[in-house]
Amino acid sequence: MNLVEYNGKKPELEKRVYVDPTATLIGDIAVGAGVGIWPGAIIRADEGKVILEEGVMVLENAIIEAGKGSTLTIKSGAIISHGAIVHGAFIGRNCVIGIGAKILDKAIIHDHSIVGSGALVTPNKEIPSKKMVLGLPGKIIKDLEESDLANSREEWDMLNNKLDYYIKIRGIKY
Repeated sequence: MNLVEYNGKKPELEKRVYVDPTATLIGDIAVGAGVGIWPGAIIRADEGKVILEEGVMVLENAIIEAGKGSTLTIKSGAIISHGAIVHGAFIGRNCVIGIGAKILDKAIIHDHSIVGSGALVTPNKEIPSKKMVLGLPGKIIKDLEESDLANSREEWDMLNNKLDYYIKIRGIKY
């Protein structure tokens, strides 16, 4: 894993964390237990702080960057999908940020919401809980149903079940 210290601040990892060797974490980053950071992900906190709470999954080639002087928080159980970008925003519990979606500065995505693939959430936009957002710019298209939330939980469970396997094959010791 590529953990880079910046100005005396370095990533801090709890137990049972998988950081792929091709992922890069720079600066003031707090990584909670049960977090998965998959191949090619970049998490940068050289001008601010990034907090990944317990069970956050950051998939391949996602980019997460704190804005200057700010804290970017991703709450427990959230999934940041393949190629998604989160810049200076807040992501609530159990949210899914879809493939290639972009969440920009000071946007707030509340708990259990889904930002669909390719959507753009513009700066300062606030998305209430249990909403589906699609489009450019992102617009709320529906309230999420229990089946939508169940699908998100199944995806998270599948990723979580892979953590121990990858930790073992990479020889990570705690």
